[in-house]
Amino acid sequence: MQCLVRYPLGLFKIILASLLALSGGVVFAAQDSSVFTYDGQDFIRTQTTLVTEDGKSAVNTKLNRDDPSYQALIQKRSYTGDTTIFGQNYEAYYAPLTDEGGQLTGALFVGNKK
Repeated sequence: MQCLVRYPLGLFKIILASLLALSGGVVFAAQDSSVFTYDGQDFIRTQTTLVTEDGKSAVNTKLNRDDPSYQALIQKRSYTGDTTIFGQNYEAYYAPLTDEGGQLTGALFVGNKK
């Protein structure tokens, strides 16, 4: 998969449902998700339910490089743990996306607000 955002929204929902299963299958009303592309330096939200601190869509915002998930993702590893995004605390689940050649192309995020 070179770029998840080229696929229909139905696939996006299937992938998020899979991540929910990995997170114990518990769905919370205060749950958010994102699809990121990777440009070689930054993970950029291309689809997301997150909003910024001023209430705007977080589409086209970057994953904080100081977040522990960033270090895990650039090493093509998943990350599970606590994080703060736009002032909100989350129990977070991140998974890297790679293409057929093993190159990092993006990531997925599902988080439960605390």
